[in-house]
Amino acid sequence: MVIGEEIFSFTELPSTNRYAIENLQKLPSGSVVWALEQSAGYGRFNREWHSSRGGLWFSIVFKPRLLKDTGYYTKLISVGVAELLQELGCDAAIKWPNDVYVNGRKIAGILTEAVTEGEKLIGVVTGIGINVHNEIPPELSEIAISLKEATTRNYEVGFVLKKLLNKLESLRRKYLQVRMKKYFIRRWKKYLIHKAGDEITVSLPDGKKVTGVIEKINSEHLLLKTGEKTIKITAGEIR
Repeated sequence: MVIGEEIFSFTELPSTNRYAIENLQKLPSGSVVWALEQSAGYGRFNREWHSSRGGLWFSIVFKPRLLKDTGYYTKLISVGVAELLQELGCDAAIKWPNDVYVNGRKIAGILTEAVTEGEKLIGVVTGIGINVHNEIPPELSEIAISLKEATTRNYEVGFVLKKLLNKLESLRRKYLQVRMKKYFIRRWKKYLIHKAGDEITVSLPDGKKVTGVIEKINSEHLLLKTGEKTIKITAGEIR
């Protein structure tokens, strides 16, 4: 497989992830589903994702044989996005577990979904959304940012896609194998906004909030010390 060797492009889709999942059997590993806009884009916890024209909205199909840790694909993409944005002049960093921020505001989000038959993993679909020169809704203007605003340059969406796919393929070749995982995790940690020792508040999937000090962040979870207890958190959102 080569990431981006085949690109299926659309003027509009409800969701590139949903299209990729529904058409998984006929999409080769490494293929990209790209839409100029999405009418029903979604992120983690099924939250609405504003996907108007001018942003980069696409999904990558993986059909793994060996490396079946779905979170690893999220990390691979997030590192690629952060590194590309840095090359384009942004001070980009990764907010655990799946967002990329610039100047304290969200510029990109990543959503990885596993596709299974029974207990067998048959595919991994990773969706990527990057604000390029799309208009940010007024209600999100304080928490979201576009590449255009961050750099004062009006990059073409197709240019950003091509540069990112090249970077992701380079990362895939180097790191998408089990024996290289520990080396990649070191690279990923370098870009994290929050580090061990930081005090954070995490919103859990059930709506509860917990505050504590990060003891450790690893590939699958973070350990948060709250009072006398240490909690293992595998899913949530840092506030």
